[in-house]
Amino acid sequence: MKTVIVNIPEKKEDFFLSLLKEFHFKSKVLSEEDKEDSALLALMNEREDEVALPVETTERILKHIIKK
Repeated sequence: MKTVIVNIPEKKEDFFLSLLKEFHFKSKVLSEEDKEDSALLALMNEREDEVALPVETTERILKHIIKK
């Protein structure tokens, strides 16, 4: 099974939802909070493989930048 996410204009929402129901497609309308959570999770997953710098190194770099 594949998942497709579609942005539907508010004026056409009823039409598309009735079409999905008519063809017995499983659908879900995402709330703004759901969309934000999804975006945050994607960012977290993207950063998961990055190596974090130790705090001392970060402070040293910032002090060097500030001195300039």
